Amino acid sequence: AQTPSMILPREVLQWLQSLRLSISVKTPRKDCANGFVLAEIHHVYFPDEVELHSFVNATSLERKLSNWFLLKKFWTKNSISLPAELIEGTMHCKAGAAEALVCHIYTLLTQKRLPDRYLELERLDDVTYQASLPPHARATAAYAIKNNVRPSELKATVDIEQSNTKVQSIIDGQQQLKRLDRAANPDRYGISVPNATGHRRRLNQSTKLSTTGKL
Repeated sequence: AQTPSMILPREVLQWLQSLRLSISVKTPRKDCANGFVLAEIHHVYFPDEVELHSFVNATSLERKLSNWFLLKKFWTKNSISLPAELIEGTMHCKAGAAEALVCHIYTLLTQKRLPDRYLELERLDDVTYQASLPPHARATAAYAIKNNVRPSELKATVDIEQSNTKVQSIIDGQQQLKRLDRAANPDRYGISVPNATGHRRRLNQSTKLSTTGKL
């Protein structure tokens, strides 16, 4: 199910339709990834500064980076401040990032307000979602990296240390979930626990079988 922050509010959808863009924004995560739609939006308000002939509606990483470079240059020149994590998240198709970024742009260009839930994202990975799942249903560290670090991120990030930091943050999140689960459910891991007398006992095979349902 989608959270409110992953759905464009009605007034933003109506605003986008009123701009008569060449692309109908139906799936922001996909439609905004290469930056072309955002360039069209800014062209409506700044026709002399955002020239559409400089942008290309293409999906290649090279074209995408070129579009976003021009957008960032324009924002910097005009002192337009947008959350960097939402810009990167939109570029790399992170869930909820494009919707939140479009809402930020809406408030800046129209001077209208939106509820904070449309402008903020708790995080751009699925650690919160994974924490809501039972332990046996959670992704392994390898799958977590695959799900949360896009290939385009690694290709676009020249700084190896920065790429490693992204990967390590995902691994750290998975390890933290496991530590919390081990602390809350020691029986599942066969960890010795103190009995009523204060002595520690280690679960035997039959006890583990009854608590976990398997050896």
